[in-house]
Amino acid sequence: GERVVMMFWFAVALLSAAVTYAVTRPLLRETSAPDNTHLADLAVYKDQLTEIEADAARGVLSGAEAEAARTEVSRRVLRQAEKPAIDEAGSAPKPPVRSWVKPVYAATTLALPLLSVALYVTYGSPGLPGLPLSERIAAEAKGDRPDDLIAKVEARLRDHPEDGRGWDVIAPVYMAAGRSADAASAYAAAIKLLGETPERLQGFADARIRSEKGLVPEDARQVLTGLLAKNPNLKEPRIWLALAKEQDGKFAEAAADYRALIAEAPDTAPWRAAIAQRLAKIEENRSSAGEAKPAIEAPTTKTDDRAADVEGMSPADRDAFIGRMVDGLAARLKADGRDKDGWIKLIRAYQVLGRKTDAVKALSEARSGLAGDAAAIAEVEELAKSLGVGG
Repeated sequence: GERVVMMFWFAVALLSAAVTYAVTRPLLRETSAPDNTHLADLAVYKDQLTEIEADAARGVLSGAEAEAARTEVSRRVLRQAEKPAIDEAGSAPKPPVRSWVKPVYAATTLALPLLSVALYVTYGSPGLPGLPLSERIAAEAKGDRPDDLIAKVEARLRDHPEDGRGWDVIAPVYMAAGRSADAASAYAAAIKLLGETPERLQGFADARIRSEKGLVPEDARQVLTGLLAKNPNLKEPRIWLALAKEQDGKFAEAAADYRALIAEAPDTAPWRAAIAQRLAKIEENRSSAGEAKPAIEAPTTKTDDRAADVEGMSPADRDAFIGRMVDGLAARLKADGRDKDGWIKLIRAYQVLGRKTDAVKALSEARSGLAGDAAAIAEVEELAKSLGVGG
């Protein structure tokens, strides 16, 4: 509080005084420090003359070379002798300090710190609290130019991919910008570098589901199952896992989960209405001639009008049933390739079933079947891109 502020200003004043003293102190010196360098130089020259004589005696230097060396050293000795004489204390006399120096020194000592503080108070921000980099980035994310912020953080992360806090901050920004695939990658990087937290894991699962256009992929299921194992009261993992059961054709289990969620939810829960709609759809489908739609939303064909309740089948029978439905849809689209929604359902179905080669082939056939309808082709290709199909 106030004590910290007082200590800060005391430290500023002390530092300013120290700097001012260091800068202006030489003005008050009347003499320079003792200077004995000329004596040391004369001693060096004397040693050089001795070495020259020794080299001449050993024959290392010829007579002419030795004489030239003696001449050069002698010249240096003479130049050194011409320097001002040194007094007995070892320092040359200096002129006395001028009368105006001390007043200027005193005024500078007082004025410099006072002027610095006045400028800082006027143009600085002494009351602004400390704000770490991650918090500054998060605060800027709420500004008017989110694209600029994203570009700056992305540039930093390209140079410093080990910055876990950067990935942790940009992941929800990607989500808000609709870049769910990038958000999933950012959450994955933050989890790897900083460790798992419920928020990061849930964010990763949400991003993966959104990037798959509402399908719950396997990696998201594993994360959600782990979250629910640690905290069975979490609502969001329960909602997504119930939807995953519906997508798998386990309609009775999904309906039971939806009912439990609705019973526990307050009337003001924002997701309550959506869950009620999913439950109503399941019950409507189950009551319509015993039919039930699988999660891939591949509609029944004319040869499958008497489809059995998928949830009562064995896994092998259920897979065979769904396979027949998908193959029937593919056959219909080969006969009439203008059905954009049909192509979207077929590509999604192939991807969910793990039939990636068929998904790529269906994308190519969709482009041919929808030739001339640029908007429809663009929508199909967007779906394929989000599922990772084709290139």
